Amino acid sequence: MNRMKTLVSRRARLVLVIVLSMALGISLAVNLSGRDAAYALDRKATAQEHCAALHELQDAFTSIVDEVVPSVVSITSTRTVETNGTMPGLEEFFKNFPFPVPRPEVPGKQPPKTYGSGVIVRSEGYILTNDHVAGGAEKVMVTLKDGREFQGTVCRDPRSDLAVVKIDAKDLPAAKLGDSSKVKVGSWAIAIGSPFHLDQTVTLGVISATGRQASLPEGAGFYPNLIQTDASVNPGNSGGPLVNIDGEVIGINTLIQSPLGAANIGIGFAIPTNTAKFVLDQLITRGKVTRGYLGLVPEDLTPKRKALYGVKEGVFVNAIDLDSPAGKAGFQVEDVITEFDGKKVTNEIQFRDTVIATPPGRQVPVIIVRDKAQKTLTVTVGEAPPIETAKAPAEEPSTKLGFSMADITPELTKKYNLDEGAKGVVVTKVSIGSSAAQEGLRPGLVIVRANSQPITSVEEFNALTKDLKPGDTLRLRIRAKGREGLVAIVID
Repeated sequence: MNRMKTLVSRRARLVLVIVLSMALGISLAVNLSGRDAAYALDRKATAQEHCAALHELQDAFTSIVDEVVPSVVSITSTRTVETNGTMPGLEEFFKNFPFPVPRPEVPGKQPPKTYGSGVIVRSEGYILTNDHVAGGAEKVMVTLKDGREFQGTVCRDPRSDLAVVKIDAKDLPAAKLGDSSKVKVGSWAIAIGSPFHLDQTVTLGVISATGRQASLPEGAGFYPNLIQTDASVNPGNSGGPLVNIDGEVIGINTLIQSPLGAANIGIGFAIPTNTAKFVLDQLITRGKVTRGYLGLVPEDLTPKRKALYGVKEGVFVNAIDLDSPAGKAGFQVEDVITEFDGKKVTNEIQFRDTVIATPPGRQVPVIIVRDKAQKTLTVTVGEAPPIETAKAPAEEPSTKLGFSMADITPELTKKYNLDEGAKGVVVTKVSIGSSAAQEGLRPGLVIVRANSQPITSVEEFNALTKDLKPGDTLRLRIRAKGREGLVAIVID
């Protein structure tokens, strides 16, 4: 009997465990099913939120484009040039090819057309573009977004590579010019223009860098301050706007860096809008641009120079035209300018802009540091002269320093057209690719000092430099045509 009761009791407990297990299983299944459903709903909701955010971002960009594109124009310029059997411009295009390319022969006079872009900056028909797009053209045609065409008249400023085209039209959609000094690296950038004659093309990228400098070959131009962007810029974009996410023009697209110079590789440059505003206002009101001028070459201070000259900020005077306002006021190579007309000098670009904006004829106090002592000079600001053409390239081989020199003789004075009575040693050869060549040393320059010591002969120069080791810096003070400058060469 007791055995029977025990068996029943065990069976009852087993049934209870099974029932409870089933209940727990059903409960877990229901809960997991509910969780999966909730997870699926959460994922769907998250995807919808992300999609909405992307649409919002997309709508922001399209609204910017809708606002700015009507102010962007296409420009076609016609120039008649003499050709020597080859189509104009092709030699420059083909010269970098690694293999021979047949050139089409088209001798005689040709009226080539160039295509570029521009941006309407005043509703009464003023368009801002590059000088290399419209300057010097016999005929300039402007095409608006709505298809209307106008012939324009050009007022140019080759020094900045900017020009203003005036067309006979009113109530045009003018773009807003922003403050390029507020541009930050990493911020969005939109380029609009007519690359390869494809009107109103829009590309997107970021600001890659600011304060870039660039020189074009054969004296075609020097850009002291450029905005770099990876927004795609190609031939035909020149003169078009670079825009921020507020729909403001922050730059005028100008050039690209490319192995063949023919297509974009993600390195484009634009002239800052603040520079364009300065040029634009003067071209419209006066027909030309007047700039303040000192006649010296400023450079940013490196940490080494700060330590060497005992300064914390300012700009370093690398070269001086001796007959210029700066030369007459007593400036010297290796001076450090710390204050100009009561304003602190912080860097090269800021100093250049300040000088340029100073009216010619004005007397300005300038604080400098020379031999680690502060001094005040007074300079009468001049007017910037026309752009000079580029100098001839350097010649070939030489010494361990990367160049060769000789004592000055009547024959060398005549050969290099040196100043009468020039003292020092004359550079005769410079090795291509050497540090000397990269720093601008070239035949015909006269070395008057080496590491602050006067030089009157090759023997003196060799004695002074014989102990220099790789990595040492050789500072050369050089003269040519009334200009004195500094060349710093790192010994290879």
